[in-house]
Amino acid sequence: MGREETIDKQNHQDLCCGQNDNHKTAGHFEGPAPEDTSGSRLLVTLALNLIIPVAQIIGGLLANSVALVSDAVHNFSDFTALVISYIAYRIGRRGASISNTFGYRRAEIMAALINALLLVGASGLILYHAVQRFFNPQAIDGLIVIILAGAGVAGNGLSAWLLHRDSAHSLNVRGAYLHMVGDLMTSVAVLINGILLLIYPWYWLDPILSVLIVVFILKNAWVLIKESTAVLMNATPFDISLEKVREFLASLPGVLGVHYLHAWRISSKSTAFSCHVVVPDQPVSSTEKLAGKIRHELLHRFRIDHPVLQFETSDCGQGTLLCEMACNNGYAAYTTKVSSGIARIKPIVYHVLRLFMGAVWLYASYEKILYPHEFSQAVYNYQILPNVLVNLVALILPFLEFLMGLCLIIGLWLPGAAVLSTLLMSVFIAALVFNRIRGLDIDCGCFSVEATEGPAVLWTVVRDAGFLVISAFLTWKTLITYQSKDH
Repeated sequence: MGREETIDKQNHQDLCCGQNDNHKTAGHFEGPAPEDTSGSRLLVTLALNLIIPVAQIIGGLLANSVALVSDAVHNFSDFTALVISYIAYRIGRRGASISNTFGYRRAEIMAALINALLLVGASGLILYHAVQRFFNPQAIDGLIVIILAGAGVAGNGLSAWLLHRDSAHSLNVRGAYLHMVGDLMTSVAVLINGILLLIYPWYWLDPILSVLIVVFILKNAWVLIKESTAVLMNATPFDISLEKVREFLASLPGVLGVHYLHAWRISSKSTAFSCHVVVPDQPVSSTEKLAGKIRHELLHRFRIDHPVLQFETSDCGQGTLLCEMACNNGYAAYTTKVSSGIARIKPIVYHVLRLFMGAVWLYASYEKILYPHEFSQAVYNYQILPNVLVNLVALILPFLEFLMGLCLIIGLWLPGAAVLSTLLMSVFIAALVFNRIRGLDIDCGCFSVEATEGPAVLWTVVRDAGFLVISAFLTWKTLITYQSKDH
């Protein structure tokens, strides 16, 4: 038996027993094992990213700079991300158990999702204060902004340098590294703002920069939410094409066919895979060499480190990629019928409805953005939110509607925009129905902040229900389209 085959079989045995740490997998690739240094480097970076935001918050309050405080909040959120990375590093070293056969590595994914939601909340607070500051500019001490933003540039630059080497081998550390690079860019922007404030009294620049920072934070949060939910939903990894994997495996000598493929992330660094492999009729022991070859190629070509292979002598189902979903011919007929029904829906209908809902959201946001005080009164009249949240919702919701409408019209971030459209319409209808039950005769505040729009009546609920149906259709169609592209 060759040395390469012996190593491959040993790795497979380690994986099946839950003992294969990431450094064993990484040993197949060039470069040092990431676990040798990532723990200590993460600790050093943690310390830096705790000191810097604390100093920036204090300095931002002294300098009266919302942008500096915004940068500090962003930096502190990355400190939280680093804590998650380090905890995941520590937990990931624990082996599998009877109750957790894949180990504890998904704790990292769950914590990342929570962290992303906290980022969204922090962005809302920053945006609230930025809008207030934009309409009521205040003097800012540019010198303090320069000093503390400069400290942020130095600290984030050092943090990025510390994590750079390990980021080449660990997705977990790479995520932390990208956070540090983003922090570095943000701190540079705040530094430029401080320099300009020493020359020109452009105090309006501070809240505008805060809004740009919020956009940057939300972009990263959206990516984090998308990736973490994909892992938790056992979705096929974005960087793996099941069609390409199937074509390659089917081309191997001794393989007659490959079907019923599944791929999913166990954690951010480990990918599981299963499939049925059709081979000529032979003893099970004769498939060992072929199994070792397949595992070796899956690891090196696709970085799949936990493959499970089922050998067969004939196709089950119809030998298709998903094997008619668990080789069930009845279900296959059902999915075929559904697919043909989907195909009959003309794309023009989808695009017309998408543009229509985009226009609805843009129109709904117009007056609310122009007259935030009047809209806050409309929100207050619903008597649902606590008073402390009324102004915050009145400021954030119109911009959210505007962004959602823009995304629907130009075709950007369509899955998120369609899902959000459905959720918001559901919330609006629930609020209207709730107030109808309570007997409150209030203005809808849907498209106008003035009382001329008229009170919310049964027609208002019916109209919004129509918008909800359209939004639900767009969500369904969009998710199906994007899922087919991923696969």
